Amino acid sequence: MRTCVISPADPRQTLYGRDHDLAAIGAFVDGAADNAGGSLLVTGDAGVGKSALLHAAAARAVDGGVRVLRAAGAEFEGDLRFAGLHQILHPLLDGLADLSDQHRNALSVALGFASGQAPAQHAVTGATMALLRHASQARPLLLAIDDLPWLDQGSAKVLRSLDLAATRIGMLAVTRDDHSAHGGSDAARVHELAPLDDQSAAALLTDRFPALPPEVRRRLLAEALGNPLTLQELPTALDAAQRSGSAPLPHVLPLSRRLQAVFVSRVAELPPSSRHLLLLAVLDGTGDLSAPRSLLPDHVVTEALRDAQETGLIDLDRAKARLHFRHPLIRSAVVELSTAGEQRRAHEALARRPDGDEERRTWHLAHAAVEPDEQVAELLEQLARRARGRGDVAGAVAAFTRAAGLSPDRRDRSRRAAAAAYLGTDATGNLLDVPRLLEACRPTHDADATSLTTALAAAHHLLLSGIGDVDSAYRLLIKGVDAGLSRADTPHDVLQDGLYTLAWISFFGARAELREPLERAVTRLTPRVPESLALMLSCLGDPVHTSLPDLRRLDDAVGRLAAADPVEVIRIGMAGQYVGRLETCRPALQRLLGEGREGEHVTLTIHAMNLLSRHCYESGEWDQLAHLSEEGLRLSRRHGYHLLAQTFLHHQALLAATRGDSDRAEDLADEITRFAAPRRSQLLLALAAEIRTRAALGRGEYEVAFLQATSISPAGVLPHFQAPTLWLIPDLVESAILSGRHDEAEAHVAALRRAQVPAISGRLALVTHGAAAMTADDDRFVAQFARALALQGADTWPFDLARIRLFYGERLRRAKATQTAREQLNAALTTFTQLGASPWADRARSELRASGLAAVQAGASPDTRLSPQQYEIARLAAAGMTNKQIGQRLHLSPRTVGSHLYQVFPKLGITSRAALRDALQEAGKPADAGPKDTVPPQP
Repeated sequence: MRTCVISPADPRQTLYGRDHDLAAIGAFVDGAADNAGGSLLVTGDAGVGKSALLHAAAARAVDGGVRVLRAAGAEFEGDLRFAGLHQILHPLLDGLADLSDQHRNALSVALGFASGQAPAQHAVTGATMALLRHASQARPLLLAIDDLPWLDQGSAKVLRSLDLAATRIGMLAVTRDDHSAHGGSDAARVHELAPLDDQSAAALLTDRFPALPPEVRRRLLAEALGNPLTLQELPTALDAAQRSGSAPLPHVLPLSRRLQAVFVSRVAELPPSSRHLLLLAVLDGTGDLSAPRSLLPDHVVTEALRDAQETGLIDLDRAKARLHFRHPLIRSAVVELSTAGEQRRAHEALARRPDGDEERRTWHLAHAAVEPDEQVAELLEQLARRARGRGDVAGAVAAFTRAAGLSPDRRDRSRRAAAAAYLGTDATGNLLDVPRLLEACRPTHDADATSLTTALAAAHHLLLSGIGDVDSAYRLLIKGVDAGLSRADTPHDVLQDGLYTLAWISFFGARAELREPLERAVTRLTPRVPESLALMLSCLGDPVHTSLPDLRRLDDAVGRLAAADPVEVIRIGMAGQYVGRLETCRPALQRLLGEGREGEHVTLTIHAMNLLSRHCYESGEWDQLAHLSEEGLRLSRRHGYHLLAQTFLHHQALLAATRGDSDRAEDLADEITRFAAPRRSQLLLALAAEIRTRAALGRGEYEVAFLQATSISPAGVLPHFQAPTLWLIPDLVESAILSGRHDEAEAHVAALRRAQVPAISGRLALVTHGAAAMTADDDRFVAQFARALALQGADTWPFDLARIRLFYGERLRRAKATQTAREQLNAALTTFTQLGASPWADRARSELRASGLAAVQAGASPDTRLSPQQYEIARLAAAGMTNKQIGQRLHLSPRTVGSHLYQVFPKLGITSRAALRDALQEAGKPADAGPKDTVPPQP
């Protein structure tokens, strides 16, 4: 039995989502090659991939020893008799000499090789069958016919008349659904090729256009409806700004030339009245037939709908008086065939509808306008503010941008463009397009709302893009805010946005000279300060000294996040990140993240990823942290958010430091420092110091760790406006003790208690009580550690808890409480091993050995088996290969190799590469002297 497994001939042209179709056609080809013969007709919409499937089937048939005879219908050859038959039989013409005179003469005349009276149709059919049978004696045949509807009628009749049953000849032809009557045998089996499913369509689009941002990708997927040709052609019809996401997509997408050939021709066949009705329906966008009925005579509407329905362009729901376009790109084809003047007149007509809603009327007026019009611009500005109020920031940006373009007065144009630019940076992710908008809103000489809005947009862009520094952005904005507060006509929402942005800038600056002017400005805001702004000032800006009175209000605000708009979710999440509220903010942040991955609110999505990344670190979800931080980094860089990219580098570096990849952690800390120092971001410099502190602790360099930690927070001092102080508590105290600075450690614990830090959150209570236990004398340390470990929910922060257990176990071992020490050390080692925190696991393992307990048994992972890939990496490392050499052999990055080794070490109960060979042998696995190319089965 010959098996023809069909797959694309070229692996670069993967047929996504066609496994079932390939299998069905493969079975047909198998049967035809084994004396079953027959015909299979593949049908489907234009562009659905029928030709690609035919080519894949033909290529694999050749691989299976089948001879393929090809033909393709062409519209201009439709009148050339037997042109298709000539294509099919041309490779077999050497066999004419072996046919009977009757058959040879019939084919020779029919195909134009000889002159004579035209043979009858049945004679040509018989001769064709004879030639095919003769050729199939040597090898099975597959007739592969593309575009069957365009095959000439003579050839089509011959092919329909062929009796291929019980032969070694198969015929595979493709045709569009609406042309199936033009060709194919009545006895042919039919296989309908459906559009791609959502997952396959997304995979195809990603493969062909990997750089498309999510919001563009989502729109194209919705428009394409699973049509592969559409998926590959729509992006090419967009301009570069639209493809990058820096410019909004048009309401109706443009068509490439190939798509025009598919969709426009059918619309072009309609009479002008029908095309006009369809244009009204497209621009109205609701599908409600009341729009065209209110603008056109009844008989025109009736005839136009009938023509469009008969052509297969629309479906009618007469009960609901609605029409539906059978494919979204039919709408694009309707617009392609209309002139700009026709479109403007249609918009004007729709704007006059007596029953139209105000928002649609405003947009129709805007699209119909060809010159500046302040009345329309004012309507658009009002629409933009309403859109923003209901959380539709993208809609607000579009309305402000169009309003700016229609503004006759320069100040109005500048103010509206600035509003669009600010919202673009603050929420929607159009950062790459902001310079163009800022160019349109050069500040006027008057210090008014225009200059404040412009300053707001410019400050955001300067800081987020990394073009400017913290101080420049702050000076630019504080001047605008002060001027705006002095004017009674400054819009309240503009003032609030200015103060929110100032609070955010001062947070990154982390210096008193930035905070004081901000606080003075906030006191001037009337009638009251927004709740989330007040919470950001206290809980984010200076959480150590000002957050306690506001924590109840913060918890109430978190409780309302389920109904909050995305901007409010991020503001409250920011307020909660240093005071332990990320766990309760998590559902709202994850909801926002889900929406963001679908293309909404790019900037807010990046913020959500950042907040969730920090929560994942604290909660021990480190694999999720690695995924989120990498995704956030890609998104930030793609959209030009170079400042926010540094926060994701911080997460990655902190994880690397904690897992023992000190070199990578230090490299990333240096990268953050190089970015932060010239831009005067004290916050980022503090985060870089946190990374270096953790890396030094992992290396056992406690002196270095102490100096790094105290560069942010001197021992015994909790500085104002330095939120990372709260993240460094265990690092500072532990490095002080281990470097012989017990007094400094005690001073810091005392400062934490005076500031009531344990009352801020459960995690801060855990680390503060743990720090107090570390500094306790021999008479009190057991009770102090017991108090810390007994705190409710302590296991919510597994790494912090395990560090306390480790230090406790070390104190117990030195106090000769061996059994209790082993219990704490074992618990700590288990957690460190599960997290992959190898430096701390090494410490715990060393302490266990010192206690007389074999480290290879203590704290072992529940599953100590190595995966095949882990075993191969371990074997190559034991043979002396570097991570880079191993990566080259196994096609992995050196970083991935290192990550696997840090998982392997605790499984084998070792701490270094030097111990790999013996550990593998003890585990019953040979550690060869040199690498091999095979991977043994998993034990």
